[in-house]
Amino acid sequence: MTTAYLAVDAGNSKTVALVTDAEGTVLGRGRGGNGDIYGAASVDSAVESVFEAVAATGIAPGDIASAAFRIAGVDYLEDAEFWSGHIRSRLGDMGRWSVKNDAYASLRLVDGSGVAVSITVGTGPAVGARSKDGREEHSGFFVFDHLGGSGLGANALKAVCRAWMDNGPATSLTGAMCKLYDVADAWELRHAFTRRFGARPETDLWRASRVVLAAAGAGDAVALGIVTDQAESFVRLAGWCARRVGVDLASGELPVLLNGSVATSEHPAMRDALTAELARVAPAAGVVVADASPLSGVVLDALAEGGVYIGPDLLTRVRDAHPDDFLMT
Repeated sequence: MTTAYLAVDAGNSKTVALVTDAEGTVLGRGRGGNGDIYGAASVDSAVESVFEAVAATGIAPGDIASAAFRIAGVDYLEDAEFWSGHIRSRLGDMGRWSVKNDAYASLRLVDGSGVAVSITVGTGPAVGARSKDGREEHSGFFVFDHLGGSGLGANALKAVCRAWMDNGPATSLTGAMCKLYDVADAWELRHAFTRRFGARPETDLWRASRVVLAAAGAGDAVALGIVTDQAESFVRLAGWCARRVGVDLASGELPVLLNGSVATSEHPAMRDALTAELARVAPAAGVVVADASPLSGVVLDALAEGGVYIGPDLLTRVRDAHPDDFLMT
């Protein structure tokens, strides 16, 4: 009997997969690497990351009634077709499946309906919207600013170097970044990331996101500016996605969900900046801060698309209950 439901959330930092029964009880977990065909070292490595995570759950494809794949880099129709072809060839015994961009992962976390705007601030950005009539839009390749945790780190590095060069204001980020990367000054920090031999990978800057959030929360003007600039960009994207599905964000017709490791961090600077900007441009919009990971939203998608009613009890049960390191970047 096909009673299992598969949820896959694939991003640039990791891929996580979860199998549940119709009640939301976890039957298996799996984890892999970067699943973004545009962001991984190669297309093949992205594919392997996703199916490695699925295989690690231990579920047989024939036992899966419904699966939801929410994958960073599913930005165009051909991307979804590419993934569907691989899913069909590897997991073709499944009952059904859907493939969408990971921007849609959190939408059902508001009330189960999936009608909302979602602003997910993780390692990278993901903004998505779905209207009552089923129209959808996501940010995809229409993000032109360096957003998310990777953008926070990159902009912090620039700010520290500009301050050292007397081309920008002094900032507490200098001491915090030098401590984080164990260097003496901004020159060494820049050298560590740009030298030809032995440079730190750019992905190592992702670790600096919490440093930026902490500094912004402590009142550092430079850090606060970096966070505020991102929040304004995210809200502009949310407004665009809402318009694309036929809704004015300011109307309040669509609730706005905030999710992702940066937006839900123990350091609330990004969350506060997003909330303040939404209050300015869309005061009628209800803002909800997610109390579960995007993966939990994908579980709800898999269940709903498999015919399971998403009521309040199921919404409550499908919450994060994972080993400490399972969702860590």
